[in-house]
This record gives sequence, C-alpha cells and structure tokens, in this order.
Amino acid sequence: MNPCETAAGLLPEYFDNALRAPERASDLLWLHQHLAECGECAGMAQLWQKLGDLPAASPSPMARDRFLDMLGAYQQGLLAHTAAPARDFGGRRHGLAAFWLRPGFALAAAALLLAAGLGLGWVTRGALNGGAAAATSNQQVADLEQEVRTTRQLVVLSMLQQQSASDRLQGVSYSTSLASSDPQVVDALMHSLKFDNSPDVRLAAVDALSRHAAQPGIQKGLVEAFSYQKSPLVQIALVDSFVETRDREARGLLEQVSKDASYSPEVRQRAAWGLQQPTWN
Repeated sequence: MNPCETAAGLLPEYFDNALRAPERASDLLWLHQHLAECGECAGMAQLWQKLGDLPAASPSPMARDRFLDMLGAYQQGLLAHTAAPARDFGGRRHGLAAFWLRPGFALAAAALLLAAGLGLGWVTRGALNGGAAAATSNQQVADLEQEVRTTRQLVVLSMLQQQSASDRLQGVSYSTSLASSDPQVVDALMHSLKFDNSPDVRLAAVDALSRHAAQPGIQKGLVEAFSYQKSPLVQIALVDSFVETRDREARGLLEQVSKDASYSPEVRQRAAWGLQQPTWN
C-alpha cells in the first residue's frame, strides 16, 4: 500500500476522532506529516472537513407522501400482472394480499413500516412545537398508526397463505396482537385452525385464538373447529382452551367426546379431566 492509500484509509478515522487515542499516536503523527508533504491528500482532507461541516439533513414532511405514492404505483403495476387469486377467508377476499405474496413482500412491508415510523417521529416532533398545528399532527399520528396496522394485517394474511409451514407459523405468531381487534385476521386464523395441513400451525392457531377467547365469536369458532381436527394433540389443546373459557357449549362437546370411542383414549381422558375441573362451577 502506497502512502496516499494509507492516508485515504486513515482520514475517516481522523475525522471521527479515532486517531486521538494514545495507542494511535504514531498513526496521527504520520498522517500530519504526510498531509504537510502531499497536496493531493491535503485536498482530500479539506473535502472531509467540508463534509463534516455540513448541517444535518432534516427530512421533508413530503417524503412520506412521495414514498407512499411510489409504493402504491409499484403495487398497482404488480397487481396488473398477477393472475393468481387471493384466498377467501370467510367470504372476505384480500385482493391486496396478492402483492405481499410475492418474494419481496417482507422487504416492502419493512420499508413501509420504516417510513411510517419516520413519519411518526416527524409529526410528533411537530406536535411538540405547540400551536394550532397540534390537532393536525395528532390526526397524522392516528393515520400513520392505522397504516402500520394495515401493513401488519397484510403481512399476516399473506404469510398464512405461504407454502412453507414455517412461514405460516410466523404468520400466526405475528397475528397475536391483531386477533383482538381485526376480524379478517381472526377469520384467517380460524381457516388455518380448520384446514391447515400442519398440526404445528393448527396448535399455534389454537394458542393465538385462545388468548382472545373471551370474545363470543372466537369461543364459538373454537368449538366449531374441534370437529375438523384429526390430530390428538390439537384436540387436547382445544380441550384445555375450553376449560379456560368455561364455555357451556364447549362443556356439552366435552361430555360427548369423553364417551365417543372414535376419539383416541388420550383425548377422551383429557375431555373427562376437563369436565372435572372446578372452573365449570
């Protein structure tokens, strides 16, 4: 490495104050001597100095709108060339999910979340300045939060439709915080619980839905989903969920299962155990 190449490698550290450490004293001395002797490297050092003196860039509030406009145009272009239909969950079709099923959906979601996060920072900073703009900023924050929720919903719905069971498991995991307030996500989880060919995905769906089983619609859906199950592990997980929710309709189902020889001994025993729990009293 010639002296100019060595100097070029040391300049970033010099302006980052990394050469100020005592153990780098020899490097600092050598660089000072070289800059005094080499006009080309001295000019490069001046350029670094000017870059360091530039004021910090302040993102424009319009950047978020421009980003979303570009993303929307890109999304429409992809949808125009995508023939695959979106899956129907309980009569609701997710047309936009076709875009997120493409290989780059995760990156697009991350980019949109990042943009929304930056936007939240900008409008929040504006709100701290006070004045009449505070109400507008609050509305912008609410709009951005809704965009984040919508993006998360699309990511969850698309992951639940992936061919890989591990991807579908991730989708179930991401859905947990949405299941309490998003009917489409609940429908998707119920669909997975009934029809997914992976017992692991079904078990995860039971767990995600059971966390919000206080909602009457979810309780009823869990009871209905029991008849779709062939895996004893999933059946036992549902039995445990019924015991926790104390659903009277579920109690009647457990009484039936505990006496039905078509179920495995383990499932019948678990149903009988559930009926004996004090939670029903």
